[in-house]
Amino acid sequence: MLGQILASVGDQLPVWMGAPDDYVAEVATQAPVAFDRAFDRWRELYNSARSQLIEANARSQITGLSGADRQKIKAAQIQAMDQIGILEQGKATNGSDFYSYRYLATEGFLPGYNFPRLPLYAFVPGEGKSGSFLQRARFLAISEFGPRSLIYHEGRAYRVMKAKLPPETRTSDGQELATQEITICPNCGAVHTEQSDRCHACDAHMAEELPVRRTLRIDNVEAAPAERITANDEERVRQGFDIQTVFAWPRKHGRVEVTEAEFQTEAAPILSLQYANSAEISRINKGLKRRRDKTVLGFMIDPRTGYWTKTEDEEADVDLPPDAIRPVRIVPIVRDRKNALLLRFHAPESLEPETIATVQHALMRGIEVVFQLEEGEVLGEPLPQRDRRRAILAYEATEGGAGVLSRLVEDPEALNKVARTALGLMHFDRVDEAIAAGDPGLLEDREDEACVRGCYRCLLSYYNQPDHEMIDRASGEVKKLLIDLARGSVVLSRPPKRDGAEQGWEDSFAQAGLPAPDPTGVAMADTTLAFAWRSHFVAAATQEISAAAQATAESKGWTLFRLPASPGAGLPANMLALLKE
Repeated sequence: MLGQILASVGDQLPVWMGAPDDYVAEVATQAPVAFDRAFDRWRELYNSARSQLIEANARSQITGLSGADRQKIKAAQIQAMDQIGILEQGKATNGSDFYSYRYLATEGFLPGYNFPRLPLYAFVPGEGKSGSFLQRARFLAISEFGPRSLIYHEGRAYRVMKAKLPPETRTSDGQELATQEITICPNCGAVHTEQSDRCHACDAHMAEELPVRRTLRIDNVEAAPAERITANDEERVRQGFDIQTVFAWPRKHGRVEVTEAEFQTEAAPILSLQYANSAEISRINKGLKRRRDKTVLGFMIDPRTGYWTKTEDEEADVDLPPDAIRPVRIVPIVRDRKNALLLRFHAPESLEPETIATVQHALMRGIEVVFQLEEGEVLGEPLPQRDRRRAILAYEATEGGAGVLSRLVEDPEALNKVARTALGLMHFDRVDEAIAAGDPGLLEDREDEACVRGCYRCLLSYYNQPDHEMIDRASGEVKKLLIDLARGSVVLSRPPKRDGAEQGWEDSFAQAGLPAPDPTGVAMADTTLAFAWRSHFVAAATQEISAAAQATAESKGWTLFRLPASPGAGLPANMLALLKE
């Protein structure tokens, strides 16, 4: 099979494959590990159900319980048995999500199946019958299956009451959760899990940014029937959650794996483009949109059981007794890997937010038409936040990716075609004349088109409903920007080449088994160090390092090394130890 594929593409091998023989050997070697890892989700669900059953059985032995408490315990036992039954009896005949082939396809182990990859599961108890597992794509489930949200299924309403917490997320005493702290770049929306002075995507300063504390990945939830739904519940669902999308570029041997380019016109550069395969895209549920204090993020959860507790905005219960497990606040997060393209405007402060929003959706529509994609195969997100637009993150939402975003970077004319097509979709005539002259005033509204600011035949769609009020195809600024995008060209950026001596040191680093240094060095006080490993906070130089540079590095947590006169003299032992950790 692989031989036939390689014969059809000739010498144009995919960039991720490398040598075909090595690729085949790696896949065969890693197959047992991937097969075992694919069942981690099933084990997590099964262990959670078993723990719930064991806990309910233990509580049922307590004497003196009230009738209401015993009913709750009985319901928990039945629910746990239902979950175990569904997980143990997945068959092809009943359409179960846990039929072996279907399950392995959703977990990404089996290719070529049209099932959602790595969905988020919600268990919904049945009425007079066994319950069922609902599944949603992760980016949708972060809000649809959010804490205490409502789910409508088979004519009934259910409330998401519980997050299934794997054992490894709990501390030994059961009173805390193993959460993660992240920092988000205020310029481009890139996320960092380690301390960093500069953003790995746009090189913006981040030293003074406050981190988002106590994030926790949520994979599976549990719902309970909602007997009564108040007007407040419906209003809460209508307003929804405050969701933020962030990203991180992939790394290999400590270096960011990204293709960079600039989009330039005769006057000035307009956009910086960065593309990466398998970028990590995350969505954070920061809380209710209507919450009182916008600086307080997340939701309260019982760290022992995983039950979401009421927040202050929902008239929280009275204080718990001293011997009770105290709820902790976490920020739910989901992650997935997608092919992604970041478009950063050079002067976003000079553009109206409505302009950036309209151009974003115009480009998404243009990409769909030029590359013959279905609606929703490529989606866009404003970054760093919806109310502070400075960049656009486009990602391939379909399974395996559509394979088109890389062409916007590699093909100098691809973005021109997208922008020209977008102008045509926006009900304008004389598009070619306007582009040739660089004059948006030449664009004319097409006759008999009943569209003012936007419609579902041009820019509006189901996927951009939150931005409908911002979209304005008639904006002069929008027309000018799209015409510039149709006239300019993409120029690939090349990392600066090192001179002969520096290249010799890079060869020495590789021979010693060290990760490759970053493309650019780092400055410390009055000294510029040619080699930097920002992920390790290590830098090195061949010249003398001043005391001021050493003091600056120490205050920032960096370690500096003076290299010998020539690469043949060897590397400092401490440097080898730090970079091989």
